[in-house]
Amino acid sequence: MIILVVVISLSVLILVHEFGHFASAKIFGVKVEEFGLGFPPRLFAKKFGETLYSLNLLPFGGFVKIFGEDSDERTPKSFSAEPVWRRSVIILAGVFMNVVLGWLVFSAVFFAGAPSHLFIAQVLPDSPAYEAGLKEGDIVLTAKSGEVVLDDPVPSGEFIGLVNAVSAETLELEIMRGEDVFGVSLKGRENPPEGQGPLGVSLVDVGFAGESFGKSFVKGFQITVSTLKLVAVSFVDFFLKLVVQPGVLETVAGPVGIVALASQAGSLGFVYLFELMAFISVNLAVLNLIPFPALDGGRFLLLIIEKIRMKPISRKVQTAINAFGFVLLLVLMVLITIQDVGRLID
Repeated sequence: MIILVVVISLSVLILVHEFGHFASAKIFGVKVEEFGLGFPPRLFAKKFGETLYSLNLLPFGGFVKIFGEDSDERTPKSFSAEPVWRRSVIILAGVFMNVVLGWLVFSAVFFAGAPSHLFIAQVLPDSPAYEAGLKEGDIVLTAKSGEVVLDDPVPSGEFIGLVNAVSAETLELEIMRGEDVFGVSLKGRENPPEGQGPLGVSLVDVGFAGESFGKSFVKGFQITVSTLKLVAVSFVDFFLKLVVQPGVLETVAGPVGIVALASQAGSLGFVYLFELMAFISVNLAVLNLIPFPALDGGRFLLLIIEKIRMKPISRKVQTAINAFGFVLLLVLMVLITIQDVGRLID
């Protein structure tokens, strides 16, 4: 169930991006030939006005086909016939929509608040927690020793106090991992290594109270701006390191890795899943701004060059550049997907 929600959520992020291109083209009177939900093969299509609206088999996002986008045809309602500034707005509208979506979802998260949980952030090797089968990402729902019971949400301070008090006595935990809930029995160490604690785990309290409607929008905007800066700096740092440390590519996650990560977030509650989706939406905005062929940023760069030259770059050159970029991105995506699958198997 969670995986289905994750796939739908990721599809919405892409669809909103494409809607930005669609809406801006319509506003400027540029003909939109097709707006598709999902990717072909086509299941159903209906034409309203000059645009064909289609429902397609592969449910991953969507696409928009704008008249004259891939040709030099300068007829009325053609993309190519529009001035550079209008074409720039149409190209960058998808990025804008991803930022707006991120802001709205972040705001909704702050308004709703997030349920509190005690989250296991780290399990040290050869510790009682490790031997009992606890893993990073597990949630402690309840803790019991003798007549002392801590119910969900378990505060980390009270949990640590209980563990220290019972020392080597048996501790009964109720754990949630993904959609599974199960019990674990373990005993702490009386004399653990320095800095490890009786169980050998690191704990994090997650969750926060909801804000008022107005404050949630302000906080949502602030976190969106902060995320934009963080992601932009991270991308620059990544590409600089990639030149001298090709191994840094192993830290990248593709669609499979994102689905796995989002499934973990969803297990904490849908609020955490939506928070991650907001972050990914902002991430997509920055990613698409990279001046690389086939991305919105690459197409925008070609428009800047056209403006400087005072004449458009030949369609043959643009097609070759974008085709090269698309193939390179496709190869990169395949490699990252193989890497993601390998991680899941491990």
